Amino acid sequence: MIQTKSYQIDGINDAELDIKRDSKLEFKLTYDNAKEIRSIITVIPGLGEDGDAYYRSKLAQSIARDMDAAVITVNYFGVKSNPPEAKFSIDEIDELILKTVADSIGNPIPDDIKLTKMDSDEIWNYINKHLFNFIGMQKITGKLRLDFKLPIHMTLAPPNGEYQNFGLMAALDVINSVLYIKNNPPFKVSPSCQNGGGLATIYVGSSHGGYIANLCAKYAPWAVDAVLDNCGWNLSTEIFDKKDYQLGTFRTIGFGKEIDFTKYRRDSRDNENFHLCVSDKTYWTSNSQSPNYFSRSRYEIRDLNETSHLLIQAQYSKPIFKCYHVQGDIVAPIDEKIKFYDQLNALGFDATLDIVSDKSRIDGKFIKDLNHGMGMSMKLLVANNYEWLMDKIAQNKKLKHEPNIKFKTSQYLYEFNEQNNQVSLKCSKITQ
Repeated sequence: MIQTKSYQIDGINDAELDIKRDSKLEFKLTYDNAKEIRSIITVIPGLGEDGDAYYRSKLAQSIARDMDAAVITVNYFGVKSNPPEAKFSIDEIDELILKTVADSIGNPIPDDIKLTKMDSDEIWNYINKHLFNFIGMQKITGKLRLDFKLPIHMTLAPPNGEYQNFGLMAALDVINSVLYIKNNPPFKVSPSCQNGGGLATIYVGSSHGGYIANLCAKYAPWAVDAVLDNCGWNLSTEIFDKKDYQLGTFRTIGFGKEIDFTKYRRDSRDNENFHLCVSDKTYWTSNSQSPNYFSRSRYEIRDLNETSHLLIQAQYSKPIFKCYHVQGDIVAPIDEKIKFYDQLNALGFDATLDIVSDKSRIDGKFIKDLNHGMGMSMKLLVANNYEWLMDKIAQNKKLKHEPNIKFKTSQYLYEFNEQNNQVSLKCSKITQ
């Protein structure tokens, strides 16, 4: 019989910004209690439809029913970044934008109106009363074009005091969920796992979820046996070096509005009078004078292609990597993925990159289109690769090493260390 258990455990704090975490790490485990389990498959949601709780539940049940695997789905830090869980809010930058654009159409917002103090309903009530109706009247009188839409910006704030950390805390949440279950399994473990290898751990993700899966392999390679990735993106350090704030990965980081709120926003939605741009809540900033400056170091630790870091990863047990990536991906440019897999293979990893470029690959079941994510069936992604990965994991040589890893960046030393079945981070500034 299929069983689903819910867990709440302590999550790690934000070691980079020294922010104490208020929320618990929540995840669910689904398995068939009649089976002897050989693996833990962790399905990592991204920022789209695969984050839907009902979809994730049905997917986990389907995998657990068809395979001898236990399935973890994680509400990692900041995952609830979409409405209705995330609420519209206004921070200081949003308020500045709103007051500036309101003034530009001759309807200034009084200085004593503090939009940052309002909750979501109060914000909407105020801007509809003050701006929406005003714009409508201006159109009627011919003072504004009938197709005019006022560009405004708001911030989506996840519940429980969470925010967009961009990958790092999310990856550690995923890793720590796996470690908790691996060391506290409520299911029957297959005797084949007791010959030294233990339960196989497979991390599966699409888009942002694929990115997090690859970060898990970077931050705790000893806890990852395989990564199965569909169009996962990468936060490249080249963005910082070239100031090339490409659409796609950068737009979800939250502080793009400091540069151009209409271009580097996470999403937008329109009604007849507003062009609303939204970004995730974050404490990171592009202001180099701020202690929260998202400096080059912050990119480096999140960059999968950082060569010096890959050289360190290669000294540990090497997970198996498999990725499907569409050739013309405009959200997650394939050039980054090709560089990543070229480096993995050069360092001796078993890494397979399947580039999907031809319409003949569209079968309507597994691959449905040639856009970002390819409309891919996550169920078939796992089913088509499960036994292949399990065979490779069984043959993969596991190295003996301490469960810790250090990465040096241009400004900081990042130390990931597992103690008591949980990986934590120490981040310290490098003194010259």
